[in-house]
Amino acid sequence: MAAPMEAAGRFRTRDVLLPGGPSDFGSLLLSPPVLAGLEAAGFHRPSPVQLKAIPLGRCGLDLIVQAKSGTGKTCVFATIALDAVLLDSPATQILILAPTREIAVQIHAVITTIGIKMEGLECHVFIGGTPLSQDRSRLKKCHIAVGSPGRIKQLIELEYLSTASVRLLVLDEADKLLEEGSFQEQVNWIYSSLPVNKQMLAVSATYPESLAAALTRYMREPTFVRLNPTDPSLLGLKQYYKIVNSHPLPHKTFEEKTQHLQELFSKIPFNQALVFSNLHSRAQHLAEILTSRGFPAECISGNMNQSQRLDAMAKLKQFHCRVLISTDLVSCYCFQTSFLQILLQIY
Repeated sequence: MAAPMEAAGRFRTRDVLLPGGPSDFGSLLLSPPVLAGLEAAGFHRPSPVQLKAIPLGRCGLDLIVQAKSGTGKTCVFATIALDAVLLDSPATQILILAPTREIAVQIHAVITTIGIKMEGLECHVFIGGTPLSQDRSRLKKCHIAVGSPGRIKQLIELEYLSTASVRLLVLDEADKLLEEGSFQEQVNWIYSSLPVNKQMLAVSATYPESLAAALTRYMREPTFVRLNPTDPSLLGLKQYYKIVNSHPLPHKTFEEKTQHLQELFSKIPFNQALVFSNLHSRAQHLAEILTSRGFPAECISGNMNQSQRLDAMAKLKQFHCRVLISTDLVSCYCFQTSFLQILLQIY
């Protein structure tokens, strides 16, 4: 979700490389604890979107930030949120909404990592599949609440989450959150429960007309930070494809695709890979096949309970598996660029 940490000798494209020479986060006039947290987390120089958006966000402006996945948008709103928090108050001041539980967990991880030097900071994630009693306890002191729209709405309805002190609302993957027929009604309800005088950030890799229309109902003369309105692909990304024969029997098509995928894995050096499948049953079967062929794989889908899903993500992050087979559950989830990402539709 955040811009990749710098490594010695790593080539950086102009998507994340600041033009005009080196700079640092110190030029953005952030508070010392936030600057120290950024440095500790490996964020040494701001990417173009961070350089443009963070100062505007710190001024209290409503922002629409549209930039490619992998260019550091999560760091943008995490930094703005952390710089705005009043640690003396236990009230929830920042509310961040994400379209999936996994993205919410990742946002929480980024915020707590950057906020490590802020003594007393309380940031918690609220998602379905976890005990409400646990959420209620955490909300007794929670500066930053990150969650999925369904659980956040429920917590407000139960009066576990007080919105009276919320000063900043962030919509991550705003195009997904405000898509017709998805989370739009829940987001509308949550928005209406918040104080009138609040700042709002909408972050997205794309900016379709439907999103523009939806945001006019929320934002007051928003400032746009748009870095790639016509080209959403990261520079330097290599793409491979293989034409697969059509078979009358679906399982034959699956077998051929699986064989091509194994060949691709054998020929292209990679650390870890993400493979998408449109059926849970096929995803699980593919994970078993790849594991038996020497490519340790895990499966993740909406059919799994929250504990199983988080366990699969943890195994990937801890390098206990090389391949994650996923349904569209994590289709908008952004991994570090060290991953080889492969799209494989399994029918």
